[in-house]
Amino acid sequence: MSYAADSLQLQVADVERPSKLMAEKILTQAFNTMHVNVNFIPLPGMRMQVMWKEGRLDGIAGRALSSDLANGVRIDFPVAYEEAVVYTIKKNFIPNGYESLQPYSVGFLAGIPYFDERLKNVPERESAPSIESLFKKLEVGRSDIVVESRFSACVLKKLGIQDVVILEPALERRPIYVYLHVRHKDLVRELESVLKAMEVDGSVKKLQEQAIAEYRQKCPA
Repeated sequence: MSYAADSLQLQVADVERPSKLMAEKILTQAFNTMHVNVNFIPLPGMRMQVMWKEGRLDGIAGRALSSDLANGVRIDFPVAYEEAVVYTIKKNFIPNGYESLQPYSVGFLAGIPYFDERLKNVPERESAPSIESLFKKLEVGRSDIVVESRFSACVLKKLGIQDVVILEPALERRPIYVYLHVRHKDLVRELESVLKAMEVDGSVKKLQEQAIAEYRQKCPA
């Protein structure tokens, strides 16, 4: 089946992350193989949820939540990944899952359903509208720690914020999946097959490495 006349509208995060670049690169190649046109639409999390409920999106290009998406069909192949880590200036402990964060004031990026789910048992939370403001709140003591992608250390360099460290080990390395709206369920099996073939021939790993390299090129030395 060809969708050449119309493009699938796939949401991606409105924040530059390697995982976003991974998903775009891998899905572009996969859908090209299938002769399907796609457009990637950067949207914040809350706006994405509204448009999804209204049926105005054909898919979500990067979702890490374990809970199901209403009217969505998950493609059984992770196209990207993120490592969630703890950033801090003054605290020193060994992270052991999200439950170990309960004694602290935890900063996180607003509009990310994934972090809402993971941090639901943390009593004191401090959300921020952007990664930049998230780290600035950490700098002035509005939060004890920040939970964010390991790759977001690049933002710290751009801001020139000193003395922030990453506590090891990572909270988790989470796979990121694609969801298609149920109206496109006829594409699911073929897309899974194409992605798995791309893994076998090395294309997935190559494109993921390219995405990380491109992201790091924009990061201050």
